[in-house]
Amino acid sequence: MPDLFEYIEKALLTSSVSETIDMTRQAFELSCATSGDFIEPATRTIQPIERVSFPEKPICVPPKELPRRRLGSEAGKRSFIHAIAHIEFNAIKLALDIAYRFTGLPEQFYKDWLYVANDECKHFKLLCDHLTQFDCQYGDIPSHDGLWSMAVKTEHDLAARLSLVPRYLEARGLDVTPGMLDKLYAQKDTASAEILEIILEDEVTHVEYGTKWLDFVCQRDAIQREELFFKHIEHYLKGQILGPFNKPLRRRAGFTDHELLELERLDKRHSKN
Repeated sequence: MPDLFEYIEKALLTSSVSETIDMTRQAFELSCATSGDFIEPATRTIQPIERVSFPEKPICVPPKELPRRRLGSEAGKRSFIHAIAHIEFNAIKLALDIAYRFTGLPEQFYKDWLYVANDECKHFKLLCDHLTQFDCQYGDIPSHDGLWSMAVKTEHDLAARLSLVPRYLEARGLDVTPGMLDKLYAQKDTASAEILEIILEDEVTHVEYGTKWLDFVCQRDAIQREELFFKHIEHYLKGQILGPFNKPLRRRAGFTDHELLELERLDKRHSKN
């Protein structure tokens, strides 16, 4: 029987959407079935991140080339739902990659990120099913690859990956999704809103896992978490953070009041420039 990491590798290296989902779910189910007897191979070959494959469609373009999605029209709503589906598909690969690429960690590390990957599969399927209501399927509308590009930049640095993927990029969803929900409910689009409600609640846990494992790395290496987090924000993002921030949801995901104050300071600094 293939080991856990073989399933993960197959899910990462395939460009097939269906195979990505299938291999991810098999990896997750296997992780649930191994309790206490989880064994990471002493040596395993890890493919370079350039080998990770994505479907030919959607075509990826720079974010500036994407039209604004106005939720007031059917075309705008279709584009909006497709964009969220694209984020969720990328999030599957992101969760798989962190479980695949970094070695020598506790069993629960791999279980947590496969749990996240399985959640992202659920979100992706909900959105794809919903897209059929707009006579659309995943891949029909151009998207961007901003999420994955951050994984490439942090290929060799677990602390940077944890800081910048779950605790920066995914945490941004905690800030902006409630506003999207308000607009959808105002338009009486409960079908779309109910999917986003599910995603938002799950994403709090995903960001919390980022905090949990960044804490682990910092305790292991005797580094102060907030200092390291903002070091990565400055190095990779030049401190260019966008607010406002959803403090209640971020607190649930492990952000401290001091972190939130520092994020607001960086946002104000960026706004002035």
